[in-house]
Amino acid sequence: MPVLNRSVLYYLAIALVQGALLLTFIHYRNPVLAVFCATLALVGGINLQLLGGAVRQRGTWLLVAGLALLMASVSAWLYAQSADGWLWMRWIPASLVLAYIGAAFILSWPTRDGNRLRYQDLYQHAWNNAFIVLLALLVTLAFWLLLWLCGRLFTILGAPVLSDIFASLEFICVCLPIFFSLGIRMGRQNDKAIGLLRNVLLTVCRYLLPLCSLIAVVFTLALAVTGVAPIFNTGYSTSILLCLVGSTLFLLNGVFQDGEHDAGYARPLKLLVNASLVCLPLLMALACYSSWLRIDQYGLTPQRFLAMLLIGIALVHSLAALWAIRPRQAVWLGSLRRSNPLIALLSFVVLMLVFTPVLNPLTYSATNQMERLLSGRTSADAFDARALRYRLGKPGIEQFERLSRLVKEGQILDASSRELLADRLLEAEPVSMSPREYGPKLEWIGPAPEDSAQMLNLTLIESQCGSSGCAAWQVDLDDDGVNEVLVVPKHEYSTSAFVYARHEGFWRDYARVDGIGTGRALIEQIRAGTLKLAKPRYKTLVIDGRELGMMPYPQRD
Repeated sequence: MPVLNRSVLYYLAIALVQGALLLTFIHYRNPVLAVFCATLALVGGINLQLLGGAVRQRGTWLLVAGLALLMASVSAWLYAQSADGWLWMRWIPASLVLAYIGAAFILSWPTRDGNRLRYQDLYQHAWNNAFIVLLALLVTLAFWLLLWLCGRLFTILGAPVLSDIFASLEFICVCLPIFFSLGIRMGRQNDKAIGLLRNVLLTVCRYLLPLCSLIAVVFTLALAVTGVAPIFNTGYSTSILLCLVGSTLFLLNGVFQDGEHDAGYARPLKLLVNASLVCLPLLMALACYSSWLRIDQYGLTPQRFLAMLLIGIALVHSLAALWAIRPRQAVWLGSLRRSNPLIALLSFVVLMLVFTPVLNPLTYSATNQMERLLSGRTSADAFDARALRYRLGKPGIEQFERLSRLVKEGQILDASSRELLADRLLEAEPVSMSPREYGPKLEWIGPAPEDSAQMLNLTLIESQCGSSGCAAWQVDLDDDGVNEVLVVPKHEYSTSAFVYARHEGFWRDYARVDGIGTGRALIEQIRAGTLKLAKPRYKTLVIDGRELGMMPYPQRD
């Protein structure tokens, strides 16, 4: 490797370019272009640092440029869609996984045999990159803590200028990439230290795999006794099963290493691991069925969509591991050398497509929820219009607007369901989209009192009846011949109604009725005439002009 490329100057040059691009991210007025530049700096810069002089070999720089431009373009597109949206927030951790997979393949490209990457190179870079980046982060933290200490020391002496400089965004964007780049260089130049850390971790995998395999086998056997019903009755069985299968596969690959040598397990331990690999496809099938039950009951959501994709990838990996235990192989589990790279590429492609219109979880979820409503699988009363409008991004808004149009045109459902759905949609609309006027709204069931307009100025009615409105009903609650007014909020989270009475010619809030269930149900009872008034069984006490309440004890049999 040329001396200049291994020198500090090579890494400093990359770090300075990264710093310039990060400064663009902070100061440029176009945030989309700023996100593009920042992603380009991080992905491209780190790959160049990990490659060193090998970036010029066999067109490797084209792969680096392609990966960096691809991830930068997706980052900018997602940020333009919604800076605080569901996809953008998931893209941040997903991009780390994508960059990790892509870096392993790119670093293995210069040493490939013809057009085929060598598995030992993929194995080495996949494990080494994690430790090199970890070392670089520790070096960056050490440098930063020393600068922080320097700034605090001079602050004690009455010169806080250094502390202010070190805390400025410009200084951070320039210096942190330099420290990180030097840390990458240290990791690449200390192959023995990185190899030692890798061997320590792989030794841990060697000891943990039999225990994890035993857990998988015992759990699978326990299902034969208890049945699979307990799995489907929980709301987290899919994530637990994915963790068990993922842990087993991770430890298995840690023990398999580059596949050049036998793992060194005794025959009983190999049989135990083989038995656990037989169980993995069954466990993934149960996880798939469990997720499908949730989707069939409640519809598709972005989380369930991602869960199904992860289950699919884990199932493919489990089947490949099951195929690897077949006999008459030169090395135990030797076929993993062929399947692991293909599964890694499959994971990269699927994960990337999730953040494109091809496999957009928001689009699929919004379409599924709409289809369930139109087909009658989800009733109008159970339909969550707020989730469609606010939790499914742009596709959810488009389906929400389409649904509102269909309801107004009367093209779907029956009349009563359309009326109920229209109320739900109206509640979910933002204030700017609502056709209603601002201020509280009272819908009178029966005749309204002559001075009902005065009630709109009451503070409690303004706060409770300003969005969805309230239903109001005149009723004589104290048998004095003068009607009071029962006000029931229409919003779906209401659990209380309010009683208003005249006092000295003005309406005043008098009492609150809790535990009504839902406001909609109470309003329907009033309209249907099924709401009954009940007198108290026992009279109460008045002491010094104050009326005491009475709460009877529950009766025992």
